[in-house]
Amino acid sequence: MVEENLEVAPFPNELSRIYAPIESDLVEINRYLRSEFSSSEPFIGELLGHIAQYRGKQIRPACTFLGARAFSSDPLSTVPLSLDAIKCGAVIELIHTATLVHDDLLDDATIRRRVETVNKRWGERAAVLLGDFIYSRGFSISTEVQGVSRILADTTHMICEGELLQVGSAFDVDLTEERYYEIIRKKTAILYGMACRVGAMLAGASREHQLVMEEFGTSIGMAFQIADDALDLVGDEKIVGKSLGTDLKKGKLTLPIIRLRDRLCAGGGGKGQELLWLLKHPNEMGTQTRIYKMFMDTDVLTEVQATANSFIDNAIAMLDNIPENALRSSFADLARFVLSREL
Repeated sequence: MVEENLEVAPFPNELSRIYAPIESDLVEINRYLRSEFSSSEPFIGELLGHIAQYRGKQIRPACTFLGARAFSSDPLSTVPLSLDAIKCGAVIELIHTATLVHDDLLDDATIRRRVETVNKRWGERAAVLLGDFIYSRGFSISTEVQGVSRILADTTHMICEGELLQVGSAFDVDLTEERYYEIIRKKTAILYGMACRVGAMLAGASREHQLVMEEFGTSIGMAFQIADDALDLVGDEKIVGKSLGTDLKKGKLTLPIIRLRDRLCAGGGGKGQELLWLLKHPNEMGTQTRIYKMFMDTDVLTEVQATANSFIDNAIAMLDNIPENALRSSFADLARFVLSREL
């Protein structure tokens, strides 16, 4: 079991099984992160201590560790990976944490991992600066590992580009599915892909195998974001543990809304026009309820779930392009776990 004094959130039983080959690595990264989420400055220490509670399933660094072990000479060794691998996993987790802080601010979210968001408790300026503080620390650590700082910096640049594309597309009721895929690939999926690629790279995998792992990670990242967007519309905050319903309020057209729009507008009648009006006036009383009913009257959410599943199928198919080893099943199980959240 992971050491309790490292303040690691307990993983679901299925995830604990998947993480068994990297258990020692997770202990090391959480020991490393514990030092990163502390400061001798009281106010900064309070902020960092608060967001340490954001730590969830750590899927992204787990991808790095599985990748590093899968291409090593002894994938099932119980000896922790090198400090370079632990640092890369930590940087990826820091980048992810910084995006959460900034995302909550952009969305006016109030709850994250069942605790108050930084912007809710300390205000917008603190959230902006804390996110920047974490990014900068991640960049600093990445320079300590030869060959990865440029890759991780480019990844962060792309994440910010994806967020800007989403902000620039707000309330665009004509947003295409292709543009939506571009946005989520850049703002979410790319970090999964790079986590897998960096792990393989650290183990000395060929460029071909690195790209295979990147495609694997990108595919599960796409599936994750599609499922997350569906949860934002119809999920239960008590189960999910974060603020929901923010996408509509901020004018974000996600895949479920795009599919619902196309279905209702193609069918003629007034429902399509009603939906378009609601999307342009998300803060009108009853908007969320009316759109929810439109979903319940169609099979759009089932269709969206099938699309997310297709990305997982693609991810698992990519594993046929890497050498057979003891961890291939762990990758496949992790891909399936990504969609285990309840819609």
